[in-house]
Amino acid sequence: MKKVLLTIMAALVTLGTAYAQDAKADKAAAKALKAEIKEANKTLKKAMQILSSEGGDINEAQTYINQALENKHTVSNPDTWNTAGQIQAKFYDRENEKMYLKQPYNEDLFFDALSKMYTYFNKCDELESQPNAKGKVVRKYRDANAERLFGIRPNLVSGGVTYFNKDNNQKAYDLFSQYIESANYPMLAKYNIAETDSFLTVVSYYASLAGMKMEDYNKALKYIDNALDDPEVGEQAMMYKCMSYANMGDTLTWIECLKDGVQRYPSKEYFYSNLISYYSTHNKDAELIAFADEMLEKTGLPIFSFVKGFVAQNAKNYEEAIKYYKDVIEKDPNYTGAYRNLAICYCQMAQDKSDSISNLNMKSKEYKAGMEEVKDWYRLALPLYEKLRDLDDGSDPDVKVAWQSGLYTCYYMLNMGKEFEEIEKLMGL
Repeated sequence: MKKVLLTIMAALVTLGTAYAQDAKADKAAAKALKAEIKEANKTLKKAMQILSSEGGDINEAQTYINQALENKHTVSNPDTWNTAGQIQAKFYDRENEKMYLKQPYNEDLFFDALSKMYTYFNKCDELESQPNAKGKVVRKYRDANAERLFGIRPNLVSGGVTYFNKDNNQKAYDLFSQYIESANYPMLAKYNIAETDSFLTVVSYYASLAGMKMEDYNKALKYIDNALDDPEVGEQAMMYKCMSYANMGDTLTWIECLKDGVQRYPSKEYFYSNLISYYSTHNKDAELIAFADEMLEKTGLPIFSFVKGFVAQNAKNYEEAIKYYKDVIEKDPNYTGAYRNLAICYCQMAQDKSDSISNLNMKSKEYKAGMEEVKDWYRLALPLYEKLRDLDDGSDPDVKVAWQSGLYTCYYMLNMGKEFEEIEKLMGL
């Protein structure tokens, strides 16, 4: 029993010693933490003092503030980020003054400082907008920093364009991105930028183009929707959106984008030609026809009759194709594709008839009647190729190839010697 009591007492003594040691360690840790925080704040204050002192070394202030930005005790302090922004403002103003005086200046430093001002002041505002220990939000810096950023915001575009023209697409994208994103900064809300800045759509387009040039299609897509309704760049923006999804291998979204492009820009060949190609190569004629019917009902545009004619032509249903191509020409007398394809249908029907009588005796009535029918088809094709020649403005080399080869065949089959010689010379034969 006595031995047991001695053991318990020893344990209690050991436990008491352990508690004493833990308390001592906690006290030491608290003291060390306090010293850490004090040193971190001292570094921040040093940067602030240099910044506020006349003739202070900005590079030295930059060294101190970089330490504060990396220190866990000061990185969440709005003062840190405001000071960092003010230091960048000094660099910015210094280079800006050189530009104004037409002196040599550091372009990279100028735009880098501009970009960092946006990053730092916005982070400062984010931290200032969090309630303090008393549950209150106190913003010391918002108004002054917002006014500064709003005033220099157009220079983000200047920087983006500068680097874009130098093919430094990453820097261009970053500056364009800040211009776009800053439209929704809470600190700039009073300026109502998103609703009043008509240039946002164009900058969004160039940000997407920079992403395309880097082959970073996530970047290309990030802002592209902002530009789709712009009257100047919307059509090209829609193309970039389609191209991005195609390059990413997202076929379903690519198809939906092409359909959207056809509805927005029905005269742009890129959208409907890619749709036709996809549906045709994947044997999805029924889906293509359904889409064309839907769009004909919505818009009545001739392109969708052309699509139906194209599908019928591929299926060798020439009579139906001819009906649709004639409908296209009735709606649009200058639609070169319809003249070309309609003429091709007539020539194909002539060829089919010629093939069907190839085994007949050339002196037989059946053969002669058949050859007259062949010529009738070429007679129908001839004026279409002549019209295509008249419509050729030189913008599409395929149009020239079509009417030259078409007229060559028609003149030959119809024994039009003079015209045949003329087209041979024209084609360099």
